Parts: sequence; structure tokens; C-alpha cells
Amino acid sequence: MVTAVAAALCLASPTSVASAVPAAAGAPSGRSAGDAYILAPSSRTVAPVAVQSTSGSVSGASSVLSGGSTRISGANSYLVLDFGKEVGGLVTLRFAGASGAGQRVGLAFTESAQYVGPVSDLSSGAAFSGTGTDGALYATVGGAGTYTMPADKLRGGFRYLTLFLGSSGWVDVNGVSLSFTGAAGMGDMRAYANYFYSSDPELNRIWYAGAYTVQMDTIDPQQGRVWPAPSSGWENNGVVGVGSSLLVDGAKRDRSVWSGDMGVSLPTAYVSTGDLLSTRNSLATLYQHQSASGELEYGGPEFNFYGSDTYHTWALIGTSTYYAYSSDKAWLDSVWSQYRRGMDFITAKIDGTGLLDVTGTSDWARGGQGGENIEANALLYHALLGGAVLASAEGDSADAAAWQQRAAALKSAANQRLWNASIGLYRDNPSSGLYPQDGNSLAAWYGLTDSAAKDAAISRALSARWNDHGANTPEKDGAIGTFPGSMEVQAHFTADDDLGGLTLIRRQWGYMLDSPAGTGSTFWEGLRSDGSFDYGGTYMSLAHGWGTGPTSALTFSVLGLAPSGGAGYAFAPHPGDLAHAEGSITLPQGTVTGAWDYDAAAGTLAETLSAPAGSAGTLGVPTYGSAGITVAVDGRTVWSGGAFHSAPGVTGGSTDGSYVRLTGIGSGSHTVTATAVGAPAPFATSVNGAAAGNPLPPGYSLCAAEGGSCTPSGSQVLAYGAGSYLFKAVSGATVCGAAAFGGGDPAFGVLKSCYLAPAGGPAGWTRCADEKGSCAVSGTREVAYGANGAFHFQTVAAGHVACTNDVFGGDPLHNTAKGCYAAPDGPPAGGGWTACASEHNACAATGVQPVAFGANGSYWYGTSNGSTTCDASTLGVDPIYLVGKNCSTRTGPPQGYPVTCAAEKATCAVAGTRTVAYGADGDFVYRTVTGSTACTNDLFGRDPLPNVAKACYLTS
Repeated sequence: MVTAVAAALCLASPTSVASAVPAAAGAPSGRSAGDAYILAPSSRTVAPVAVQSTSGSVSGASSVLSGGSTRISGANSYLVLDFGKEVGGLVTLRFAGASGAGQRVGLAFTESAQYVGPVSDLSSGAAFSGTGTDGALYATVGGAGTYTMPADKLRGGFRYLTLFLGSSGWVDVNGVSLSFTGAAGMGDMRAYANYFYSSDPELNRIWYAGAYTVQMDTIDPQQGRVWPAPSSGWENNGVVGVGSSLLVDGAKRDRSVWSGDMGVSLPTAYVSTGDLLSTRNSLATLYQHQSASGELEYGGPEFNFYGSDTYHTWALIGTSTYYAYSSDKAWLDSVWSQYRRGMDFITAKIDGTGLLDVTGTSDWARGGQGGENIEANALLYHALLGGAVLASAEGDSADAAAWQQRAAALKSAANQRLWNASIGLYRDNPSSGLYPQDGNSLAAWYGLTDSAAKDAAISRALSARWNDHGANTPEKDGAIGTFPGSMEVQAHFTADDDLGGLTLIRRQWGYMLDSPAGTGSTFWEGLRSDGSFDYGGTYMSLAHGWGTGPTSALTFSVLGLAPSGGAGYAFAPHPGDLAHAEGSITLPQGTVTGAWDYDAAAGTLAETLSAPAGSAGTLGVPTYGSAGITVAVDGRTVWSGGAFHSAPGVTGGSTDGSYVRLTGIGSGSHTVTATAVGAPAPFATSVNGAAAGNPLPPGYSLCAAEGGSCTPSGSQVLAYGAGSYLFKAVSGATVCGAAAFGGGDPAFGVLKSCYLAPAGGPAGWTRCADEKGSCAVSGTREVAYGANGAFHFQTVAAGHVACTNDVFGGDPLHNTAKGCYAAPDGPPAGGGWTACASEHNACAATGVQPVAFGANGSYWYGTSNGSTTCDASTLGVDPIYLVGKNCSTRTGPPQGYPVTCAAEKATCAVAGTRTVAYGADGDFVYRTVTGSTACTNDLFGRDPLPNVAKACYLTS
């Protein structure tokens, strides 16, 4: 079998790659540096590592950890043992003695420290519904001896074991061990096929925690959750699939195949352990239970649930994804007729508009499913494209062509019927006021968008929903979903928002990994907006594969190594704020290993690559907006001056503005060097970046016209543009021109100007703490951390926040004293914003006038179309949760152009050549003129705000 071969491949040592491109001086690198983060145990027999707590009479509590005796005396006294991370399996207890016959020792299991005690957390459906409880197991002890849990009582996921006395005597416990059952099918559980290592230890921890989560979710098919649930306790001896191992949804529960969860956990398993056999078995299980109609289950045995169009489609995606990773043609042949029936089942629901009309409305725990839903249609679009690849592999040219045509029609229909340009997101369905996280993230990730601008708009709009725990999920009551959050991470990298993707990973997944309530080793099923557990709290799974999206994103996007099917691969890094990354993926032909080092200050990127015989790939070099990038492969220049230059081993080159892409890279070892690479802005200028209708934040002062020079006071943010701006932190005299901004042109065809940010915090905000101090806030409001125009922002609930780089996700302005600043109440500070309505009331805007919706510094910016109801359901976004909001509109001149030179239809006289802004109330057109200009629609090319009196404005 192909998967057996892939699993048996010997990994090429990455030492040569790592040594060719060293990390920071003295820093570890190479495979061993990554392997140091592996959480999987080295043996199937594991033991607790610490005592978490005791209650009642417990003597020598820690003695049991080293083979000594720990005495538990008296009814309800207990000892809580900590295994140090999520584990699962069957516990064996060894007893040195007891006070007499009939002593009862209870065993209770919890994933979270907040539920420890003599009652297990909930894994049984009966327990969750209130008709039963997981309770505890009991061992009867009369003296020296051992006890092992019954096989059917296997506990799939826990970190803490509570041993308690259910009788009035005493027992001496002198041994506790666990027969570990996670990572089923792996002989050496630490023998990962692939690795990842970067210059950021937090990202390394997150990558390996995702991998371990999926290992915990890989089980023996005869150790699944029994359904219907028992009236009390739990049963984990259900037969839930075929083969020797399965990839299921969660370790504690539900321990069954759920195809939607595999949309995230399958790529995680591929990039880490390389376990594709468990994936194949899970997919085979679903096909084994396919209905006569062609429908596939959304919850496999023992649940056998039908009725989900989205999960049915996820199963089709899983099939094409598995084939893309494995090239397992024999297995594809075996399920091809069933796959075609599955595709026929779902495509029959495409309506006359070209969109899928969802009738099987069961889905992951989101609300509002049904109709021409964006999530379902993004999934079907991806499934159709994947299906066309499978059809071609099967020699089925008719289906390949038909599915490609259906995909193209669906894409067109979705963009016509579901995209809302004023919000920059897709509606949940044509009549909905919901703009979901899942569907919008999938649309970007899976390519349903029809422009890079839409990807960028989605990335910006989704980022505006973050709070200090992670990304909001409006389709799930404003919770923080780790399943759609995993999709959102991928969407940010698709939009080349590398810093956004990295920031979200650190914020949401770093929170889960470091939370005292978590396992410190695995990722959760979901969070509430305040960071607490979702899904019933004690019932929630804390090792859930659908929450592991960052692991594949870090390999596929940040490292940049991804398979492209068959013998193909791509290597296109997204460095963001990292200096180094390295790692590997496994193709059927062998291992591809890559590494890169990025120096943002010097504008250099060095890549090394080692690919097996028979493989072929493409290389990508990020430009970050630089037009002057030069790229060499194996010492020969292949790209300079914006053009490709032929060289041996490289067949072609092109650029889309974001990347220089080189094709035809063969097997063997290669080095790539790039110079004049730009750098992503390591800071934000306002909560939502350059807000619509107000791209230059308030308080910026004109320092030079284009070609002049600006001199900051210390390090300060410099803005360059005219109506649209680029931002850069500068620390010395800087010429106001494209060269200082990496060759970028924010406003093509017009003369631009430069502006310096105000010293200190954002204009109108109040300083609340110095760097390393503590900022106290009342209510929930936005806090800025930084200085002189460069900030990181965080939504802070009532209380205190530490003003440090760690808490705010990095240093926004190096070598500069920073502070924290609290946002004011009322409309956005500065910039001519005036409140027009309180929440749930109508804001009467003029035409397509810009509108801000929010409070306390956190706002969604969009445009109105006349009267707009000021609430989240209408506008599709809630920028600050559990806070009363308002709407505001803009009036007055544009930022940076404060001087009125003429009313509409009058003449604006200028000295020399100047750029003039023409418009009103936040909507303007910019044009460069010499001498004088008429302030008319005809001269400026359009009417920026119909039926409103306009004017012309100058910078000074």
C-alpha cells in the first residue's frame, strides 16, 4: 500500500539544510530541535508526574510517585494525581495494604483542573442530557494487590486522576500506572514522519500540541464510544470503524468518525505524524455506511447520523485530500463508484441560481444552517475542484469537465448573490444579516473569492472581531470556535496577512495551551467569548482534532512547504515576524525538507530545499510589496528588474505582486537567495488598520510633500500617500517617496505626501500605564500598547492588563519606551466622527457615507446606503461584545487635507503642482493638478457622494 510505504520511508537528515541556513547564533536547529517539543510518551506505560491536590486525610501524598506508599484515610478523602498532560487508557493501581477487607477506592477522571474531585467530568451523552452521570469507578481493596480498570471503562482523555476513599478505613497506594491507548497503530509514538521548528518557541509548542491532540484522537476502532449512552457511567468498547486505527473527533468524546472534524485533523496528521492509514480507515468507514441515496454519514458508527450536507461534503473533501497526500490509486479505485454517488447526491441540490441549496441542515454546532449557505457552498466548490482531479486520475474526463464547470458556475453565483462589498464579507445566505466566520474563512482558504482584494477584505473584517482570547464566531452565539477559528487562520495566510495569521495563532491557541484550566498539551473543542469552556463546560472535549488548524498552517504557510498532488510540492514561505523556520513534509517519493532565514531589516531571505528523486516543485519568494526584489537559485539570478531570467533547473517565473513564483524546480538540494524583500508592518496604526473612509489616523501631521524629507523625533511612524497610505516606522531623516516604503505606491498617479504620527498614544486616547506597568480599565474597551503611531491592540474586560510585549503579542516599536492607552467613550476619536444613532436605532447617513459601528475604541468601519439600522444583526459584525454600541458618520475634510480651497463647481487655485481631494463626508477622490482646477465631478472622474454638496481640499 502507498501509505505503508510512506510510513516506512527513512527521513533524510535536515542537518545540511539547517547548517546551510543557520538560525540565530547559538540557537538549536535541525530535526532534533523540533523533536524536543514532542509530547507523545516514549512508552505505552506512563505514570503521573505530580500531586495536584489533596483533601481530607492523605499522608505521604507524593510518595506514590516514586514507588513509596501514600495513605488515604477516611471516607471522601482524596488524592489528585497529575499526569502532566492529556493522556488516555486503562489505569492500574498497586496497593501495599489496607485497614481491612471491603475498603472502596474510587477513581475519577478529569481533563481540567477546575473539575477535579471524586466525580469524573462528563463524557457520556446521558450525563450531558441530565439523565445520568459519569461518576467514578470503584476498586475493592482488602490488602496488598492490584486493580486494573475494566476494558470497557477505558478513559480516552484526561490529565488528572482523583483517587478517593469511599469507606471509613484506610488504604496504602504504592503504584499508579496507565496503559496508554492514544496514537493507536504507532509503535514508536515519538517517531513523527515530519517536523517543524521556528525562531518562536511558542509557535513550536503550538505545532506539536496540535500534533499530539490528533494522536490522542487516533484510536483502536474497538475502543469507541457506545451509543446510545448507558444510563450511568461510560462505555468505550464500541466498534466504530474498520482497520487497526481510526482518526476520530475527540479523545474523551465522542470517539467516533466525524467527517467535518477531519477537514482540520487530517492535514494536521499529515504534516506531523504522517499517519494516513488512520485517515483511510476513517473514510472507508464512512463509505461502508453510505446510504442508497449516496448520502454519507456525518457521525459514523456507533452514532450513524445522517442529515448534514456540509459534513457529507467534508467527506468528499477528505477523499480528495487523502489522495493528494498519498497518491493511493488502489484505494481510490475501490471507492470511486461510491464517491461518484456521493457527488451526485450533493450536486443534485444545486438550484437554478447555481448555488447549493442546503436541506440537510445538521452541522458543527453553528446556527442558521440551510438554504444557499456560504459555508456549504465554499465546501462544495472545493469538493468539485478536488473531484475533478480525482476524475482525471480515474480517466473519467466527462465528470472532470462537468465538475469543473459546476465549480465555476457556483463561484460566480456565490460572488454575485452572497458578497456584500460594503461590509467586505459574504452573507450566510442571500436573505441573511449574518456574516459567518466559517463560510468567509472557507471562501478565502478554498479560493471561492474572485479577487485578492476580497481575500484582504475578509482578513481585515474577521480580524476586527477578535478579543483578547481569540476570534469571534457569530454563527455560534458569539463564542470563540476552534473549528471555524482553524479555518480563519488559513484564511489570513491565504490573504497574505502573515502577521494577522501569526497573531491569531499566538492569541487563541497560546491562550488554550497556557490556560491553567487546560491540559497544557492539547487543544479544545471551543471557548466562550470570556475564555471559559464551551459545550457544557465539563462535557467539553479538551483534545479535539478540529481545533488543530495552526499545525498545518505553520507547515503549509509559515514554513511554506505543501504537497501539490502526486510528485509535486510548493515551497513559498510566509515569514511574518519570524527570523527562521524549517521542517518537512512527506510525498510518496520521499521527504521534502525546507528551511529559510529572513532578515526584515536587511530585506534578505535565504531558502534551502532538499527534495527526493522523482519530485518537482515550485518556489515562492514573498515580496511584501517590494518591486525591486532580486532572486537567485543555486547562485544564478533568475529574477530581477521585475522580469524572469532563464537559468538551468528553473523553467519559468512570474509575480502577482505578493510573490515571485518560480516553476520547474527539480529534485535534489537547492539554495535560494532574495534581496530587496520588503517587510510586513509589525504594528497597527488603529484597531482595524486603515479604517474605511479614514485611512490616515487622526493626529498625523504633514511633514513633507513627495520628494521632500521628514525627520522624526526618535522612532516614529511615517505615513506616505494621498487618500490611501503606506506606514513605516522610521528613526532618521527619510525621503518622502516610494523607495523608503519598499517601492510601494499606495495612490497610483497622484503626487503624495508624508505625515508623522503623533507622539505617545493614538490621538484622543488616555495613557493608563507605562511599559511593564498595569493598565486598569472600566468596562470593556480597547487598549493600545506601543508609542508614536505603532501599536498592538487588545480588547480588555473590566480589570487590569499588563503592558508588556508578551501580553500584547510582540514589540510594536523596538528600542522605544512604550505605554498603554485606553480608548475614549463615544464615537471614534478625531477624524470628524459624529454619533448618528444608538444601538438598534436607525442612522440616517447620506448616500454611501462611511459609518462606524462600535464603542470604546473598537469599531467596524463600512459604508451606508441611506438609513442603516445600527445593530450587529444588520451590519453582520459585533466589534465589541457585551457592550452597548453606537453608529457614527463622518463629516468634514479628509484626514491630511484640512484646508478648504473651493466649494463644488468653484475653482481651486494652487501654487505649483499639488494633489487635491474632492468630496464630502468621508468619501473623496484625489487628483494632482497644476495651477488651478474646477471642483466638479467631470474633472475628478466621478461623483464621490451623489446629491451632497462637495468641496476641494489641500494638505496645507
